[in-house]
Amino acid sequence: MTLDGFAILKSVGSHADLFSDARDAADKAALSILAAQLKAKTFDLDRLQHACKALGTDTLALVLEHLPDAIPKALVGRIDPHQPKTDSSSAAWMRSHVIALATGAMKPEPKPQAPTKTKRGSAKGEKKAKPQDDFVVENFWATSVMAKSPRRSKAPGKSK
Repeated sequence: MTLDGFAILKSVGSHADLFSDARDAADKAALSILAAQLKAKTFDLDRLQHACKALGTDTLALVLEHLPDAIPKALVGRIDPHQPKTDSSSAAWMRSHVIALATGAMKPEPKPQAPTKTKRGSAKGEKKAKPQDDFVVENFWATSVMAKSPRRSKAPGKSK
């Protein structure tokens, strides 16, 4: 025979007046159980929403208030990894964001799209510019071909 902890906790919870001396232990056990569940790597958005429905929004908010700040932060990092406010936000914001995700009031931020890199002039039908098209040919001959070389500019008849 194996011990069924959930069945025992259900019985203890349904007869709270009988187990009133163990109230502190029950509270600690409940927080410990929920902390372990919220820390689990398999605890995703779907499971968070189901847990919120099972516990109730107020109870989940109260549980989050009693847990260390690292747990809601890790939960937001796992469920909403592309949330830009995660690094700079307070613990109170993290808790409220977990509740908003759990109730469906907010959805996780989508993954940001990386800017697509396009090559210049690679669009269909667009010709790549040739270097000589950019060259200005105005007055080209006047300055290069028509100019006299320094040797020829000496006065005629003077030879060494």
